[in-house]
Amino acid sequence: MKKMLLLLLTIGLLQGCTSGTDSPSTPTEQQKPPVAAKPETPASEPPATTQPPTTPEKPPTDQPAQQETVYANDIFRNVTVKKTAQDTFEIKGQARVFEAVLNYVVEDGHNELAQGFVQATTAAPDWGDFTHTLKVKKAEPNTTLTLILFETSMKDGSRRMELIIPLPE
Repeated sequence: MKKMLLLLLTIGLLQGCTSGTDSPSTPTEQQKPPVAAKPETPASEPPATTQPPTTPEKPPTDQPAQQETVYANDIFRNVTVKKTAQDTFEIKGQARVFEAVLNYVVEDGHNELAQGFVQATTAAPDWGDFTHTLKVKKAEPNTTLTLILFETSMKDGSRRMELIIPLPE
């Protein structure tokens, strides 16, 4: 008896699922996807222009274009480093640090070559802008200089939220 009742319920559910659709099996005009119009000119032909481009072309330079990398973490954002001269770098960005003071260290993997602090325009919780020119010379010629930006912990003096940036060659 239970099997028969279960069978009838299953058949009833299946019929309800299939007979409830009123639409035919073929799509109507309203259901068809729109057809894209053909372009007026073939894709292989460029559009005709009557005037030369208005943007002037840059003269070719001997130096390849350097792409500026932007660095960020929870307390630093939009940080860029640009080499402005031999052993001189310009650091720009925004920081959200305690009392608007951010610290930095430059190292070559073995030694700390420079250290200091920079004052941002605004303290946390707001984002303050900062710019700093850094002069540092390599101790060994075959090393890579690394800039580490961080906030000093007021609790124990440790480095907090370090942002590690390789300096451009």
